Amino acid sequence: MLAGRRRELRAARWLIQHLLPEAAAARAPDSPAPLFAVPPVPGNPSGAVTMAAPAPLTLDNVRTQVFEAVFLKLQYPLENRSTIPLEIDILRSDRARELLYTLLRDFEDLLNDLQQAQLPPGQAITTAPTLLRDLWQKVTTDFFGRYYTPQDSGLEQPVVAVLGRDAEAVQQSILNQIPEVGPLLDHLLFQGSVVVDGTSYQATTPEALRRSQLVLENLLLQTACAVMQPMLNRFADVEPLKKGLYQRRMMSSRDVARFRNDLSWRYRWDSLVNEPKAIFESQRRFLTLTPDGIQVQWVYAPRHEELATLGGVPYVLTLALEARDAIAPRFRTVVSLVGSSLVYVLTEVVGRGIGLVGRGVLKGIGSAWQETRMRQRRSRDEV
Repeated sequence: MLAGRRRELRAARWLIQHLLPEAAAARAPDSPAPLFAVPPVPGNPSGAVTMAAPAPLTLDNVRTQVFEAVFLKLQYPLENRSTIPLEIDILRSDRARELLYTLLRDFEDLLNDLQQAQLPPGQAITTAPTLLRDLWQKVTTDFFGRYYTPQDSGLEQPVVAVLGRDAEAVQQSILNQIPEVGPLLDHLLFQGSVVVDGTSYQATTPEALRRSQLVLENLLLQTACAVMQPMLNRFADVEPLKKGLYQRRMMSSRDVARFRNDLSWRYRWDSLVNEPKAIFESQRRFLTLTPDGIQVQWVYAPRHEELATLGGVPYVLTLALEARDAIAPRFRTVVSLVGSSLVYVLTEVVGRGIGLVGRGVLKGIGSAWQETRMRQRRSRDEV
């Protein structure tokens, strides 16, 4: 409760400081202000609010900048505008937003716990998998309820207890695939520098803050999918859960089955095609919140170690991509040359030949027509 009140007070302070001119003019000089432009909330005609850079930020202020920016973007619509299906697509908008709010709150609480535990800076990367698993367990409990058991479902245990059995599968399929969690922890906990497109930026620069915001948005959305995955695997067709969570257009058993099949196919396609291609192209896929909804953003990230460990079908795919890159330009050149030669032959040789033949045919028809008319005249004269 106290943590929630603290966040509410910080949000109210931000609104008063930046939306009321009198309050902004009377703001104390040591009051922190965001270092980068916050995207506009739909319905706000004033557009983005650009903040001026104050004195060097403290650790708490750097974290506050990132969390407040993500908190504001959670007001955006949560429709999935990307081409990949997500587990949270089945949720009603209010329940999806509630899940993301719960994730943001619990992630901040875990960061506070790590800060109080005085975690050494070098352990941020090794702590990331454990932190994500703890976050998943905590959010699952908070969202579904520790002792919630749907009525008339035949369950003898609470939902959370059953979902916890899939912790290892969720860790391997989703949580371990969330990128740049270690650098995010290092930035938020120890003001570590952030690498963006191969360039290292200090913790308080706008580039570092924007990258941490992007990583945090992706972390929230991917973890929300991880919360919903075991529920869809085990309780997808339980009526009390469907009525409390699902969108109305996805309530039927057929729609639920189709949605689960789409998700299953997406993970297979990602493992066999999309992820090897992204590794070969040195890219990472991030889910981000925009005024239009959830979209995908690709960013540059060297992945040489992952490329060296590829095998089987993913490795064959990278070889096919490399072969295509090597052959395609030469093949296009050959096709262009053959096409140009074929056009020349058809127009300059065959076309002219056909034109000459056609001209001769027309001349022959004309001569025959004239001879016919002359015969008709002679016959009339004789008569």
